[in-house]
Amino acid sequence: MTRSLFPVLASAIFFVGCTDPTEPPGGNPSDGGTSSPWTSPDADLTPCLEDPSRQVPASFSACAGCHDAFGRPRETGPNLFEHADDYEAFSRAVRTGPDEMPAFSEEELSVGELGAIFDYFAAGPPRLREDCGVEVDGSMPPIGGPTCPPSFEPLAPTFAPSEVRPIVTRRDDGVIVTRVAGRVRNRHELEGTFNTFGPLYFENRWFELVFEDHVGAGEDRIEVTWRPVAMPSTFGPKTNVRYWKINGNGNVFYRNTDLTSVGPREQVHTVRGNAREEREMRVGDVLEIEFGIFFAGQDGRDPAPIEGRTSYYSDTFRYQVGVGGLTSENTDPSGQLGPSEDARLVGDLTIPWLYEDREHALGQLALHAQPEHVSTWLEGRRLFRTDFGNGEHSEPGNPVLSSASGLLGPHFNTNNCVSCHQNDARSVLPAPGEVLRTVAVKSYGGDYGSQLQPTEAEVRLERFDEERVMLADGTEVTLRRPVLAVPDLGDTRVSVRVARQLVGLGLIEAIPEEAVLARADPEDCDGDGISGRPQIVQDPRDGARRLGRFGWKAEKVDVAHQVADALQADFGVSTSIFPEDGGSFELSDEDVGRLATYLRLLGLPGQRNPNDAQVQAGERVFHEVGCVNCHAPSAHTDASHPFAELRDQEIRPYSDLLLHDLGPNLDDGSGTPYAREWRTPPLWGIGMLETVMASPTFLHDGRARSLLEAVLWHGGEAAAVQARVVALGTEEREALLAFLRSL
Repeated sequence: MTRSLFPVLASAIFFVGCTDPTEPPGGNPSDGGTSSPWTSPDADLTPCLEDPSRQVPASFSACAGCHDAFGRPRETGPNLFEHADDYEAFSRAVRTGPDEMPAFSEEELSVGELGAIFDYFAAGPPRLREDCGVEVDGSMPPIGGPTCPPSFEPLAPTFAPSEVRPIVTRRDDGVIVTRVAGRVRNRHELEGTFNTFGPLYFENRWFELVFEDHVGAGEDRIEVTWRPVAMPSTFGPKTNVRYWKINGNGNVFYRNTDLTSVGPREQVHTVRGNAREEREMRVGDVLEIEFGIFFAGQDGRDPAPIEGRTSYYSDTFRYQVGVGGLTSENTDPSGQLGPSEDARLVGDLTIPWLYEDREHALGQLALHAQPEHVSTWLEGRRLFRTDFGNGEHSEPGNPVLSSASGLLGPHFNTNNCVSCHQNDARSVLPAPGEVLRTVAVKSYGGDYGSQLQPTEAEVRLERFDEERVMLADGTEVTLRRPVLAVPDLGDTRVSVRVARQLVGLGLIEAIPEEAVLARADPEDCDGDGISGRPQIVQDPRDGARRLGRFGWKAEKVDVAHQVADALQADFGVSTSIFPEDGGSFELSDEDVGRLATYLRLLGLPGQRNPNDAQVQAGERVFHEVGCVNCHAPSAHTDASHPFAELRDQEIRPYSDLLLHDLGPNLDDGSGTPYAREWRTPPLWGIGMLETVMASPTFLHDGRARSLLEAVLWHGGEAAAVQARVVALGTEEREALLAFLRSL
């Protein structure tokens, strides 16, 4: 019951309850009236029940992710009171797990426990006393109320409506057309350096790929068109195509032949039959295909000569026959299977497993990237690794980018983006005694602006203060709190921020505003102790009020805003979003767009080991203890984003993008009313940090050395969840951590 007992009946959230959170039913306490349970963060409607003994069975706690303490549905759950008229159907749903709901065996939920749950819902919703003022048709209302949650003023949308070319289309003759793009690779998929970026990767080393699929129209034929940005060789070895991979035999294919040139930069091939199974192609087959690419950069025939290496391989594309689009799933039973559809955390952007060079797992081009974006993405990657002081690239074999040279300063934290975002991940605190350079030092009050730079005053990590937490099974966990050595700054207060991982930014940008606002409950009207608040930001570009999505405090509205803020704060580089006095700026809008495209289209491998019993048990614990109250598992992007890749995606970010008060232990030291509030960080990719970084840390100041430590620092709205984690047995706790590491 961790997701839903039955298919979700409606996407809308219905609210019934108090008319004004400042004037609660039952009287205003400030006027001597009776306190209402709706106004307390620890709200409990039990005193309002006609029959206080009417309680949902304790075993129903497994369903807390979708239902509250009285069985009422949250936004992701159905109304079980409407489904308790047939015990056999009810029981069958619990035991077999329809849709996204896991199945519950008799060991997990006994026959008696299931019967008690059914009886509770079959009796209908608990009735409330009239003097509580929240009665609706004589029974308990759904969570919240139509006037109890605040009504948010209309917000400007993140993006204006636009038309974009779809990735997959179906022609009138039934032929399915899929249009994607890829980049060159140094070796085959299963071999070393496949995931690395060689010298000059941003120069003429990408291509467009089009599948015209006739299988769904009744023909055993797929026309493949390959359009490289650079001229392939017209002599010697030609560009070849390999398809229908031989299972269990590495990178060997049943078919290996040359492409046929039909234009100066267009080559084609017709695929017929499923060579692996010696039959015609069928709808649902997965066609693996890759290319051997030989550029003509050194023969003088290319109008834009390519320096360096002239032969490359390509991505391995897995095309869905008769369906259209690519899949990241490896169907070779002799290899590592997956990621299956349920394991695709970032929807159709999910990339295949990385078999080698896994430290680059968070820095890959997303699946289904479109041709018009790949060149920009590669150039954005170059900028991300460029020193804004001397223009040098962080990887050898690449020339100086003169347009970015000399932009650094006068005050700066570091000189390039990868100094903080190791392997496109996050930064860590330095050793005690060292100056904070790869983490940001935010400043409040005084004359230092929003961020204090080492060039202005050196803040050092002085030490860690330790405290211990005893878990229910006797395990003792040592927590550490960073203590800073701060020079005399007058009235200025400081707070540390580590750089965040970058995956999924484009998808977060594409979640509709109304979906985020629907989860907001700043007055805790539903009485569950969770009062997420949206951050409303004035966009520096046009002054419009927009939803904040990015940053530890959700203070940036979109990726370009995030990029411009980092350029200004970390490097002292001005943009049109944050110009110099007088309106001039240093980095062009085109370059800001390149960096934004790079961040928007970073892919992510799927969830690891989703079918592992411990991981599945951990997911149940994640729901049962209430982590999902803030780390909302799923979201859906709409059709407003200007990138086709980011539209209409089912994703699993594990975040509600709202601000939550996490208690005094996580106060940022700013002295502001919102010092203890933090945006719920998305959890997708968090399990990959152990692979891409040497020693990842967690939370805003990097104090937590493990995911368990991070959980144990939670307080405030998450105090009850933290207490439940402390009370877990060893097996349940290890399962929870295994689930988090799988993301």
